[in-house]
Amino acid sequence: MKRINSYKKYNFSSIKIIFVLSLLILTMFLLVKLWPHEIRKSNFIDKIAPEALELKKQTGILPSIIIGQAILESNFGKSELAIKANNLFGIKGDYKGNSVKMPTIEYANKTRYTIEAEFRAYPDWKSSLIDHTKLFLEGNSWNENQYDEVVDATNYKKAAYALKKNSYSTDPKYPEKLIDIIEQYKLDKYDH
Repeated sequence: MKRINSYKKYNFSSIKIIFVLSLLILTMFLLVKLWPHEIRKSNFIDKIAPEALELKKQTGILPSIIIGQAILESNFGKSELAIKANNLFGIKGDYKGNSVKMPTIEYANKTRYTIEAEFRAYPDWKSSLIDHTKLFLEGNSWNENQYDEVVDATNYKKAAYALKKNSYSTDPKYPEKLIDIIEQYKLDKYDH
């Protein structure tokens, strides 16, 4: 009888050890698999944050909005538009005569559709960041004050909703998506 009990103890201990080792191996696998993505995201933020801070000094535009929009619009600089044209914000038109034509998702009456559009092609990300803030400061050809509420906003939530109110994006969920990104990556720390 004792022999059977010791066998059961040994078997249970072995199962516990195998279970713990399996959990460790799974955890290590997930860390190795997911860690590079988090590093890439952190590197992107670290790369553009100094320019966003400098632009805040010059313009007053909140860095959390600049960085958050760059993340949302370019998928941390990995979108096709960011790679091909250094365009972090999906700004249409041309930049000093340079553009690329690409498909884009638009919304009308909460209906999603795709069109081909010309997007500004920049020589580097810094030019894209500067041009983005210039758009906020100067508006567009039909309304030079279009983004005054964004520039004047004292917090990222007001700025995010001002972007939607002033037709920066046709995405009906744009403010919520932007706020979620700002809060997830604690980008408001750059605003103070």
